[in-house]
Amino acid sequence: MDGSTHRIKVESDKSGEKSGFYVAHLDGHPAGYFKNNRTGIEIRWKAKGYSLTDEQKSELIAQAAIKQQNRKTEQHAQQIKVADAIQQLLTIAPAADSEHPYLKEKHARPGDLRIVPQNVHDLPTDSIIKIGQNWQEVRLLREENPDNIVLTAGDLLLAVQDINGQIWSVQTIQPSGAKLFAAGSKKENNFHVAGNAGQGLDAAINKLPAIVIAEGYATADTLSQGLNYPVIAAFDSGNLPKVAQDLHHKYPHKPIVIAGDDDHHLESTLGKNPGKEKALEAASLVDGVAVFPVFAPSERDSKKLNDFNDLANKSALGIEAVKRQVGSVVEKISQQAKQDSLLKLQVPIEPERQEIKQKRALVR
Repeated sequence: MDGSTHRIKVESDKSGEKSGFYVAHLDGHPAGYFKNNRTGIEIRWKAKGYSLTDEQKSELIAQAAIKQQNRKTEQHAQQIKVADAIQQLLTIAPAADSEHPYLKEKHARPGDLRIVPQNVHDLPTDSIIKIGQNWQEVRLLREENPDNIVLTAGDLLLAVQDINGQIWSVQTIQPSGAKLFAAGSKKENNFHVAGNAGQGLDAAINKLPAIVIAEGYATADTLSQGLNYPVIAAFDSGNLPKVAQDLHHKYPHKPIVIAGDDDHHLESTLGKNPGKEKALEAASLVDGVAVFPVFAPSERDSKKLNDFNDLANKSALGIEAVKRQVGSVVEKISQQAKQDSLLKLQVPIEPERQEIKQKRALVR
């Protein structure tokens, strides 16, 4: 309980994965926060059952504020350090190809993805990045270098950027599909653009009829293939609202469609559907629309299908269903946006018309 972020394993994590994290404080009023990035579930805790004088409270609040500011400063400095190391890595990492096992399984394109190189020989000697050849070597390197970023050779590398194009992190994807983010990096509010073909963000967004946002890369790329334009990958359901709001703030005139996952299979065990709930939340925050995959009647429960990549590759309905289900929503919301824009242009003219009518009435 030191006020720092600690990654932890959660249910369904594979070897090497830590899809949860917590932050807990002892100063002031002991409290903690936990999040499962796999399900989107968040838990907050606060200690109770004791009392302090007003003077003690004020002193602890002041101390806590100083410590919190120091933590933020240290965290930001670490994030910048990690971002610099990652950008160096991306300059030497070889381009991915369609033969990577994860891409083949998901029928996803390599796009601008890269591969973790075999070694760090081409990186600066003081780089904080270490590369292992297998999970045993990676585990040993992490134990020996707790302040370094340790990656596995051959994993996919997805650049993680903000709305200004600044790269802050990378997501790695193993052949098995296990996903991790660079330790100490900034993921929240950031994303990857699938199907962008090397364009800048502004150039890509300005050509779109609507901004479509999905969770993972494979789903975003499937949507990009079906719609024939770039799609945003927010990485997980918890990040959908944050990414949607940032994009809406920068591109307020572009309608937003959230192509969410329908985690119906979690309802029986967790009593929640984080993919659907977060997609609906994100859409409501930006006056957008959420859309979810609709499978053939016999498929949804028997195969546990839940996203648009499943719809394209594991459903009898195929990629045409992706085009139809999401394309129709994009067309509808983009047409509505055009109508709303025209109405706004007409509003200033209306008072002038009223004034003309009044003058005519006086003449009569």
